[in-house]
Amino acid sequence: GYVHWRLRCWKFSAVLTPGQGGRPEAMASYRTRPIRALDGRTAEALVKSGQARLVWRYLDEIDVGGFA
Repeated sequence: GYVHWRLRCWKFSAVLTPGQGGRPEAMASYRTRPIRALDGRTAEALVKSGQARLVWRYLDEIDVGGFA
């Protein structure tokens, strides 16, 4: 649901920009930051096209040191 989506957006920001910003920055990153490992698409574009799992897998990989 919506709360789960918001938590994932915050995780997106925390993983990609640790120690920077808050909710506004998280949402801006989610909407505008291209992800090179995912063909330069934004997390928002992927989620809207039904590919949210790719974003979550990407974030999980970063959490364990992948895509470094």
